Amino acid sequence: MNEARVEPKRDARYVVGVDLGGTNVRASVLDADEKRLGRAENSSEAKAGASRTVKCIGQAVRDACKNAGVSLNEIGAVGVAVPGHIDVPAGMVRWAPNFGENVNGSYVPYKNIPLRQMVEQELGIRMVMDNDANVAALGEFRYGAGRGARHLVMFTLGTGVGGGIIIDGEVLRGATGGAAEVGHIIIADGKGSSPNGPHGRLETLTGRDAIVERATLKMESGRDTILWQYVTGPEALQQFITPALLDEAAEQGDALARETLEEIGHLVGLGIASMVNVFNPEVVVMGGKISQSNTLYNTALRTTKASAIGSILASARIVRAELGDDAGIMGASELAWRELKG
Repeated sequence: MNEARVEPKRDARYVVGVDLGGTNVRASVLDADEKRLGRAENSSEAKAGASRTVKCIGQAVRDACKNAGVSLNEIGAVGVAVPGHIDVPAGMVRWAPNFGENVNGSYVPYKNIPLRQMVEQELGIRMVMDNDANVAALGEFRYGAGRGARHLVMFTLGTGVGGGIIIDGEVLRGATGGAAEVGHIIIADGKGSSPNGPHGRLETLTGRDAIVERATLKMESGRDTILWQYVTGPEALQQFITPALLDEAAEQGDALARETLEEIGHLVGLGIASMVNVFNPEVVVMGGKISQSNTLYNTALRTTKASAIGSILASARIVRAELGDDAGIMGASELAWRELKG
């Protein structure tokens, strides 16, 4: 049975961009001049089931419109950034482990949830969605560090490693929406750990927990470091050390912290070089809080230059993201504008 869609309002002057996260949902109204007029944020209730989360999305959109002084009827379309495996043509969340509900005492994550249809029924507005990393890449491409380019690869360094790829101005989604999982490229087989084994995935080697583990193993070997001043109890060192503390220590000249971030930066650089060699982008964007480390960033640049094909790298800029936490909202608004333009 075909889904009955709400028609987009192609002459509308406003859209809403929504960034759906495991904790909060944020929404912002944008006008045709790309000006943000009003925004809102509330809980996403990610573990309360899809129906409840859809209500939270609806409330965020309505509140953003109210704060912008815009009627809901004036919104042409809503774009939504959603974590997980998103089937864009079908409007389905195929898999999203951070969203779900408890059923008979067991947690059941999202699987084949018709989120697009549910949101359109909730708001009576055309809705389009995509994976949150894809949407962040689209936001940087259209409004941020990738402005003016046609080909872009984005890496987001945080709890995990995500990203998105733009080819000739379009999001690379693949056959079922699962493309551009840059954090899952394999750069050191037999190293690291993940639920699927030690396959040396970029994410399992350079995500937040991997960084902390690498540093604390060095500390446990008895090495001197100013990081010991942050250890205030008998708990495992991982309870006290963070990537932010490592970066602060590295900036103060701490050898252990600097060594750790340079090792991580080298691995990130291998990932960037691989994507440069495969996709020949004009811009590589590094986002996420961990990418703000100058030690890591500069090491990644050196490794990329040493590892990528020189003639391909020559046409690529490697830059930091500009939009920060707003990349999802801005990318989602671009999804909405593209939906209106057909």
